[in-house]
Amino acid sequence: MEQDQLLIRKRFAELAKRADASGVFTYTPFLGLAEQDILGRMKRDLPLPYALFGGAEGCERVIARFGTPELLGYDEPYPIRLLEAGPLSRKFADKLTHRDVLGALMGLGIERSSIGDIVLRDNHAFIFCSDKMADYVKENLSAAKHTPLAVSDCAELPEGELYKLERQELTVASARLDAVAAAWAKLSRGDMQELISKGLVFINGRQTERSADELPENAVVSVRGCGRFIFRGELRQTKKGRQVVSIDRFI
Repeated sequence: MEQDQLLIRKRFAELAKRADASGVFTYTPFLGLAEQDILGRMKRDLPLPYALFGGAEGCERVIARFGTPELLGYDEPYPIRLLEAGPLSRKFADKLTHRDVLGALMGLGIERSSIGDIVLRDNHAFIFCSDKMADYVKENLSAAKHTPLAVSDCAELPEGELYKLERQELTVASARLDAVAAAWAKLSRGDMQELISKGLVFINGRQTERSADELPENAVVSVRGCGRFIFRGELRQTKKGRQVVSIDRFI
């Protein structure tokens, strides 16, 4: 694991140095939360700033672009294309999930770093994809689950929030990370503490291993393998001294 992190850090440093020396933007592939955390911890050591973008505001998987228009004297779009994959026949289509679409993409031999967020709307999948891989996806993604698909370029997402949120109230011992996340994920606090200690939990994109941290309002909490939620804050205290908190669950 440490060797992998060293290689990631080295790659980030090389991209930043190349942008600084050439005066040209350089880009990473799509980064997951763990890679974003590594990059964030390198920020002060890089020769120039970077920005993160995944194709739309609110994307979890993002590309890092080294350099800024102000420093380099020009601007250009990120190398991201948005594809829409929809059933050929609505009548005979399965209800598609994120796992179905991602599994179909990985089944084509595509690296995960070439694919950003996958947004499902009305049984259509909107896939943020690297420029270099987009045509291959269009030509080869023919089905997900048992549902034949048609794939085309898409100018923009349909109107509305990137992800649907569901408001929920939880009764917890406190607003500590482990307590709230365990109640949200329907796990024991011990199980959640183990996930946190393994580095599988992120607050606002930064990895944390501290179970006892109090969650700030509007913090986005991501748990590998479970999903993510937004902590909206404490609402009230019960007669038994427990806290009722509000969260928005990503659905």
